[in-house]
Amino acid sequence: MKKILLVVGLVLMFVSNVFAESITIIPGGKAGGSSFHRATMYQEVLEKMGHDVKFKNIASMREATKYLEDTRGKENVIIMFASNQPAQMGYYITKDNFVLHEYAAPYYWCMSNDAKDKTKLKVGLDKNMNQKFSDALFNALGKEVVYLRYKGSGSLYKAVTGGDIDVMFTNQVKSLTLVGNKLGTCIANTSKSTQHSIPSIYTIVDNSLAFPVMDYPIVSNNTTDEFRNLLLEANKDSIFMSWRKKGGLNEIVGTKSKDDAFKLVEERQHYWK
Repeated sequence: MKKILLVVGLVLMFVSNVFAESITIIPGGKAGGSSFHRATMYQEVLEKMGHDVKFKNIASMREATKYLEDTRGKENVIIMFASNQPAQMGYYITKDNFVLHEYAAPYYWCMSNDAKDKTKLKVGLDKNMNQKFSDALFNALGKEVVYLRYKGSGSLYKAVTGGDIDVMFTNQVKSLTLVGNKLGTCIANTSKSTQHSIPSIYTIVDNSLAFPVMDYPIVSNNTTDEFRNLLLEANKDSIFMSWRKKGGLNEIVGTKSKDDAFKLVEERQHYWK
């Protein structure tokens, strides 16, 4: 029995300490956005677990992924982002960089309370978002729109709550926050079913256009099982669990094997090409 306990103890010690020398976290977005918030949570939890964590804020996603590749074998680097970001610049998630898939969620079109009766709408989009998805919705609704571009979900939320735009097309966290704070309502979501009492876009638009569902993976230059297990352990912390519960997020982490999670991300990232 003592030998068994010794072996178990050594295994747990290995998982928690093998990468304790240094982990570099790069947020895949600006402060105020979901990816940045995920990065700060990982920093807090990994430090609590006893790891030396460096928070490296690189504004350019292209430079961030280059840094990850250039430091292979030298430094343990992780980047968390939404799947549209790397795909839109030609950096794809592969088995050589995929380590974890946290959660998936549709996108939502949500409007401020003051915009309900307007026929001409100012619609906010992420700077890299293809406007064809919103064109399909507002053409079906018979609305005239003007598009304005923003850096990310945090900027979109500020714009719609501040009256700079009437509608935002953004992630689930910011959308449900708007509704929860009674500052607006959501028109539709991009999944094929009703989500949080918000109808599917496919009940409004009658065409063959495939609307995107957003995946939230983590890429790294260390894709070993040991490193993945370390991040899985971090995700059990109440900080992550309460945040995802509050956002009503469809958790992937811990529910699928690495291969199955990768296949899901690989298949859906091509929406964003």
